[in-house]
Formats: sequence, C-alpha cells, structure tokens
Amino acid sequence: MQATIIRFPRHEDSNGVLYVYESGRHVPFDIRRIFTVSAMAGDIRGNHAHRQCSQLLVCTTGEIRVVCDDGFELTQHLLDGADCGLLIPPGIWAREDYLTDGAVLMVLCDRIYEEGDYIRDYDEFKTVAGS
Repeated sequence: MQATIIRFPRHEDSNGVLYVYESGRHVPFDIRRIFTVSAMAGDIRGNHAHRQCSQLLVCTTGEIRVVCDDGFELTQHLLDGADCGLLIPPGIWAREDYLTDGAVLMVLCDRIYEEGDYIRDYDEFKTVAGS
C-alpha cells in the first residue's frame, strides 16, 4: 500500500478559513493520538516506519517534503497547507524534509504511542518490507 493524499473540506468566510478533520469522514480511521512537530529549514525528521500505526500528516504552516519508501519505490509529496494531508499506512518508511523555517507538521494517528511499533533501523525495514 502506498501513501496517498487526502483533501479536507475548506470553509471560508469574512472571519477566516476553517479546515475540518473528522474521524470516519475525512480521516479514514479513529484518531487515537495527535502531535505536532516544528523545525527549521533544512531539518530532517521522521526516518522510521511503523509496524501497525497509520498516520495522517498535515503541514499547517510552511512547506515540508515527505519522502516515502515502501521497500521497492520512493515517492515524494509536498505538503504546504492545511487543506490536504498525506495518509501513510503501516510499513512505509517516511522522512520529512523541512523546507521553510518554522514549518509545523500535525500528525494524526490511529494508535497511541508504542515504542515497539517503530522500525528505526533502515536495514531492518528493508528485511520486513521484503526487498
């Protein structure tokens, strides 16, 4: 399974813009955990895969390039607004390249934090992925 872009409803009026992220409607799983990561241009975050956890990455501020590896193919995705997110299923190695100072990534997860769910060694990932 590959990472896929999901678009979110945009509601705009004279007071500003609202984006909606609802479990079961716009987010294809029940949200169990949300966290944010901020970094400076040139910083790299991520560099791991998950055994069971699905994640939805939304760049709320700035620009972030996400490089995904399923063990056979690399894909790149530019996240630059709260109107879309990148759904990353389990078994995908992901790296986030922060392209602008102060970029903020919001991550919605279908599981609580479990250290054992992480694959942090790339060679182990390649073995698990069967490549």
